[in-house]
Amino acid sequence: MTNPSHRSWPVPGRSARAALFTAIGATGLVVLTACGGGGSGSGSDRSSADDSDVASIASPSKAVGTPTRTTDPDAGRPVIRLDSSTEETNRMWDSWYACLRAKGGPLKGAPTTPAEKAGTKACASKQPITPPELDPAQNPDYSDDLRVMVKCLNAHGIRATMAPGGSDFSFDQSQPNPPHFEENETACQVKAFQK
Repeated sequence: MTNPSHRSWPVPGRSARAALFTAIGATGLVVLTACGGGGSGSGSDRSSADDSDVASIASPSKAVGTPTRTTDPDAGRPVIRLDSSTEETNRMWDSWYACLRAKGGPLKGAPTTPAEKAGTKACASKQPITPPELDPAQNPDYSDDLRVMVKCLNAHGIRATMAPGGSDFSFDQSQPNPPHFEENETACQVKAFQK
């Protein structure tokens, strides 16, 4: 549904009124500018300009207590970056899950009851946003980027293989965690997906 205050179609008579108001505003500005040189003596005789003699147009200010509205549903949510460490990422997810537990939202699956829906809505601002590069629906090069990541992991001694279809990869479960695993995984992810 589109916002009715942001119409893309022309409103009859609007351009004529806008032209009239623009002309009136411009005329008023010329009159104010012409009348701004009052006071005793010429401008060169004055040692400094007195701000009280200068005509100005006040800029509109936001009324006190007026809430700022945003149309972005993701505004304020924590964002996981490609270079976020596992620790940072886990902290963001843990915060969201803690909120869901406290507010009665489901920890798995979609909310089904009114209480779960209310809990999910109450915690929406805490749900982390994953990088769009890691979403196959948003990244047309996802499979190619994933192959680059797997090659990078293997080059750092981390045995990983692509899953059939190229939409995921897996680690060799028989290998112990190599040294600097998390740092290398993050570095390979940045190298593969960052454009």
